[in-house]
Amino acid sequence: MLPAKRVPVGIWLPALFGNRFLAAASTVLIIVPDREFRRSLEFALEVEGFAVASYASLSEAMATPDAWSAFCAVVDDGALRIDPFAQHTLDRLLKPVILLVDGFSPAGLDRGPTVLTKPLQGRDLIEMVRAQSAPSPTAA
Repeated sequence: MLPAKRVPVGIWLPALFGNRFLAAASTVLIIVPDREFRRSLEFALEVEGFAVASYASLSEAMATPDAWSAFCAVVDDGALRIDPFAQHTLDRLLKPVILLVDGFSPAGLDRGPTVLTKPLQGRDLIEMVRAQSAPSPTAA
């Protein structure tokens, strides 16, 4: 059996995954079916200092430790169209979700992910991801 390492999100992961999870607190999960769009989001976030874990589908992402260790998820509405259980899958992420849409909110999303309309303008995505990574203020 492999030794385990403690990571900031409070779960145990096998050492097999190595140092990749030591920076879990700064990892953004990207779920975008379109390869070129996914690569452009990866680049934009990496340039800003975020680690990214990138997948073409919700089911692919959910089958990895990245789904549980990332602090937020950026999900393209195209990924929701190809997954009949998208709402349930998003609920299972248990983290903030930034949903990228084509101008129309997808039907069937009961609870509210943060929505950004494509085409993305300026630094909107970076600012939203940064807001999710900031510690929440304590109540007075």
